[in-house]
Amino acid sequence: MDFSSRDCIDAGTENCPCFLAVTGDCLICSRLQGKDCCDCNWKGVCIYNEFVHGGRRVNNPRQDFEAPIVEKKVYMEDLIVFVLDVGKGFALKADRPGAYLFVRASGMERFYDLPVSVLRADPERGHLHLAIKIFSGKSKAIRDAKEKLILRGVYRNGVLGVKAFLRKNFSGEKILLLSRGIGAAPSLHTADCLKGRCPVDLVMDLEKITEALVSDYWNTEEGTIKYRSFSDPEEREDLRRILKEGEYGAVGIFASDYYIQSLGQMVRETLPGAELAVSNNFRLCCGEGICGSCTFSDPFGNTLRMCKCQTLPDI
Repeated sequence: MDFSSRDCIDAGTENCPCFLAVTGDCLICSRLQGKDCCDCNWKGVCIYNEFVHGGRRVNNPRQDFEAPIVEKKVYMEDLIVFVLDVGKGFALKADRPGAYLFVRASGMERFYDLPVSVLRADPERGHLHLAIKIFSGKSKAIRDAKEKLILRGVYRNGVLGVKAFLRKNFSGEKILLLSRGIGAAPSLHTADCLKGRCPVDLVMDLEKITEALVSDYWNTEEGTIKYRSFSDPEEREDLRRILKEGEYGAVGIFASDYYIQSLGQMVRETLPGAELAVSNNFRLCCGEGICGSCTFSDPFGNTLRMCKCQTLPDI
């Protein structure tokens, strides 16, 4: 990771100051880290001032709420898409690349919370579409839900390097998204968010996923979609050809760490000037930086909470 450019995904939002301000672990503010001087590079409203004048309280903490199940689509025995009624305001907040929620079955304890990337946000109807891959006790409990699910969010840090997709002007650039397995959810949602702003091409490995889901949620006419196996040597070489011919300004990789590293190296070799964004595969448990599941120590001994910390992929 490029630690020199780290940032907090929640800084300056309606969820700032957060719980880390209370515990003295703010990622941005040196005063809230316990130092006696201000040496931050934050250019927004002073976080320390907001915290002190707000009564040293967390601003707008995310709360659990019940979301009725509008539809339940079974694509595979272990792949289900839930369409949930969340209201227009909440769906609008979730309509951005990197958005994810904590989800659990109604009646279950909070340690059943499962982080789930948004597959589609539909603010007009007030609906969210979530793809659930069934593989553990948490997801099995969600699979059996019939009337409602418990949600908490929206959280924003599902993609590291997400600024590559949040620019106001793409100046005629094209974007390429590479995904494998359940990485289809954040990749299809990113493509949906970029619709009408720039052409987006998608190359997908259908391992543990189905083409029917992709067809239902591929919602752009400005790009192409291709299916390739990332583990097949010949098809990986074809992917290198796609990179060379596409001349993409940014590339997103939504897959396991192994493929992020190997495909990321291919991107760096083929398109050295392209921006790179990758799925956040750290263990996300609370989303607030408190539990420590996602903590990571940089080479300087600093503890980074990767549920909030934005860094650029160093590949």
